[in-house]
Amino acid sequence: MKDIPKGTQQQKTAQNANTSIWPDHYTEEDIGCINRINDWVEGNGYTKAALARLSRVSQAALSQVLSGKYAVSPKPLLVKVASALDNADLGQSMTPVVETSVFRLAYLACQMARKYRNFAVLTGYVGTGKTFALKHYAKTHPNTTLIEANPCMTPQSLIKQMARIIAGLEKGSIADKFDELVSTLKDTDSLIIIDEAETLTPNQLHTIRRLRDVANIGVVLSGTEHLSGLIRPAHGQFDQIRSRAGFWPETIHGIKADDAAALTQSAFGAEEVPEEVIDRLFAYSKGSARMLVEGLIVALKEFRRDRPLTPELVDAAAEQGLCLSRIRGQRTDDR
Repeated sequence: MKDIPKGTQQQKTAQNANTSIWPDHYTEEDIGCINRINDWVEGNGYTKAALARLSRVSQAALSQVLSGKYAVSPKPLLVKVASALDNADLGQSMTPVVETSVFRLAYLACQMARKYRNFAVLTGYVGTGKTFALKHYAKTHPNTTLIEANPCMTPQSLIKQMARIIAGLEKGSIADKFDELVSTLKDTDSLIIIDEAETLTPNQLHTIRRLRDVANIGVVLSGTEHLSGLIRPAHGQFDQIRSRAGFWPETIHGIKADDAAALTQSAFGAEEVPEEVIDRLFAYSKGSARMLVEGLIVALKEFRRDRPLTPELVDAAAEQGLCLSRIRGQRTDDR
């Protein structure tokens, strides 16, 4: 019998040993995904703790899954981790995508409105990441149109903009453009997203409601907490929209602690960020993803100058870079 090279024999022995650890409820697809995760971690220099934080999953659960000790199907957790890997790879050439709780809620709003062809209302405080999620959804899902409303819009300018973007129509009366919009959209899987919807006037909202009714499509209205106050009252002037809202979650007040951890880890890549640093950043952000990503993390990176990441360094960057008051109870000496 032909001798097997020593290295090859060792590899085959390792592969066989590796195959034997997987329990019966791990599918071949699960095992393939685990192999991809392990390769990605090794190739990108991530620790398992950093990957768990990036994926918004428990480090203990991830460790159990990757070692074949997870008691139930690992597929739901593996889907989250695989999505985080895809987003991290995508983020190397563009703005990183982190699937925060706000991001997922915005996606769900779009999916519900599209599926049931009715209204979804998404409201949240400024800076929570609604617009980023909606723009990403519109960019990655065909037949989706994102309109950013502004106080200067009239019902006529709104129809003109939608007719130009959706139907490619530049000329004609407002009535003609509305009819062309209906003809283009009618009974399709199209979705219209109106961001900054709290700036719309009653006539604009009624125009959108009428377009949705006649064309039989889905519409997402997204805005600040003031949007809810505009259309929530029962039997008010927007009751026709209120009665057509099939998805309307509570107003988003801010991102969660694990959202902040995932956003921070994404910003620092493979470097494992200490938990106490993430906690301090989250405390200063007050639930604002924008303040965290565009303010605090940027200031921290600029202020760092190759020093270790510490809570004291966060304090100094927040005070000296952003003029934020030091969080009560923290030390006042700079680092």
